[in-house]
Amino acid sequence: MNDEIINDFKQFVTATVSQQTSDIHDDIEKLDTKLGDLDIKLSKKIDDLSASVAEALDSTSDATDTQLKDHERRIGLLEQKAA
Repeated sequence: MNDEIINDFKQFVTATVSQQTSDIHDDIEKLDTKLGDLDIKLSKKIDDLSASVAEALDSTSDATDTQLKDHERRIGLLEQKAA
């Protein structure tokens, strides 16, 4: 093999590797964009779920507080009758 053939082969290998790595880089950029979109969607879902859980806890707490006050009132009435 002469130097010209070796140089042509080097250029071919360099071009091939460059092309393949460029394709991989494009795929990674696309994947990164998709992951960013997925992160945004998941964050919104988590925020929605957190808000729902907080609302449910508040509702349960209010109902429990109302029931407790009712029990306190009824116990007070029973104590008055017993005295």
